[in-house]
Amino acid sequence: MRSDEIKNGQRFQDGTGLTVRVGDIDSTDRVHFSVIVDGKVADHGDMSHAAFVHRFSRIQSVEDTCVRIKRLGYVARGCVRIYGEEFELLSDPFPEHDRVAIRARAKGDSSIRLLRLPVTLVQGDRGQRRSRSV
Repeated sequence: MRSDEIKNGQRFQDGTGLTVRVGDIDSTDRVHFSVIVDGKVADHGDMSHAAFVHRFSRIQSVEDTCVRIKRLGYVARGCVRIYGEEFELLSDPFPEHDRVAIRARAKGDSSIRLLRLPVTLVQGDRGQRRSRSV
């Protein structure tokens, strides 16, 4: 990825779900960014361009991501294994504070949970099976 592909205002996410918004890239090729938590700026940071592109993947709008995830099979009435548990999906993916979430019920539990999905983990799952694992 060339430095001109990272632009002010773009959002990126790492494998843990950490979301950042790029501020600028300075003359020493350091990327300055804001850490976004629940839609608000929680912290600021910077790192070398090389480290940034190695750690983060660019994300589209959360709405676009929801559509793409739905095409991968994350839809209501589907089943998925997330965070070591089997879940029945009760909703299609939807935006939740700059992240993607689904409503789900764990097997053997009647309570409904809101599960936030790390976008980069879902991006890596390209299979089209009915039951998914994250």
